[in-house]
Order: sequence, then structure tokens, then C-alpha cells
Amino acid sequence: MKKNSGFWILGGLAGAAIVLILVSNFLNASPVSNEVAAPIALSADDHKKGAENSQVILIEYLDFECEACGAYYPLVKKMEAEFGDRITFVARYFPLQGHRNGVPAAHAVEAASRQGKFWEMHDILYERQKDWGEKQVATPEVFEAYAQELGLDMDKFKADVGSPDVAARVKRDMDEGIQLGVKSTPTFFLNGNKLANPQSEEAFRSILQNALQ
Repeated sequence: MKKNSGFWILGGLAGAAIVLILVSNFLNASPVSNEVAAPIALSADDHKKGAENSQVILIEYLDFECEACGAYYPLVKKMEAEFGDRITFVARYFPLQGHRNGVPAAHAVEAASRQGKFWEMHDILYERQKDWGEKQVATPEVFEAYAQELGLDMDKFKADVGSPDVAARVKRDMDEGIQLGVKSTPTFFLNGNKLANPQSEEAFRSILQNALQ
């Protein structure tokens, strides 16, 4: 009986040790998954804000009609305000199939960028997403109204919205996103590593703080 008791005691201690190791690994697990082996190269015409030449780069693949992107928009704005002097923030287009205004919205933002108003149009589309999103038909006239509100040259804006160059620029982001394994929006990459979407402001802040360290 003593031998059997010792055996079960040792077995129980070993099992407890394994459980403690697994719990420790879970609690210390990083929310960053190493799905991308190397940093993602930035292009000269990437839409960036925040720190110049930072060693920490956060890329967001987004769809302006995506409700989840709209929900993350104020959170990303908070992170930009808090870490903008230390982190480079990059926005890339990834309009999803099934959104009638996803591609037109991306074209409108890219056309606005040709007049130096990328972030202004970006912000308007998210802040007023409920006014134009989830429609059964495309609503280019809404984007034209926003462009006029921003004081854009409307002839140039309309020409750029329908230009092959703007369409190619949006498609380039989409193609690169597909190569990186982007399937939904928003999708974030931090220094080339795909993030599990942060579930709170505190979680997002912690991820960025750890990257800076």
C-alpha cells in the first residue's frame, strides 16, 4: 500500500506541476502571432501618421464600411494620440466582398489623398458610417458631398475616383493583404506580426507598450 501511495503522490505532484506550467504559459502568452516572419516593407505612398522612421510600426488593413472597423476607429485614434510620437501608424485598404460601398469608399479616400486629405476623408467616413454604410446600392454622391465639405477640387476628385490609377492603388493594398493572410477587417500587423485584435483599450495599450520596450 505504501508503494502504491507513493506512486500516486508522485504522479499527482507531476500532474500539478504540468498544470502550473500550462497556466503560466497561458498567462504570459503574447497576443501577437508570428504568422509573418519578417517586417512588412512600407512604400513611399503608404498612408502613414505618427512617428517618422519608428522601429515600431502598426499596420491596419481596413474596410470603411466594416462595422467592426468603425468600432475600432475611436480606439485606434486614442492609440495614435498616445503613441504618435513613438509609433508609426499605417492604414491600408481591404474592402470586403459583400459591401456595396466598400470599394467606392476606398476609391473616394484615395482620391481625397491625391489632394492631401486622406486622413480627413478617412475620419469622416468612419464618423458618419451609419449614414452611408450597409446600403443595398452604391452611394457615390455621399462621398462627393464629403469631398465638397473638405473643400476638394471636385472635378479632380471625380476624375480620380474613376481613374485606373486610384483603382490600382487600392487593389495593391488588397493584393498585399491577401498575401499576408488577411481575411477579415480590421486586421493589425505590429512589426510584421499579425495581432489578435485587442479586446479593450487597456489591452491595446499594453501591446504597444511592450513593443516599445
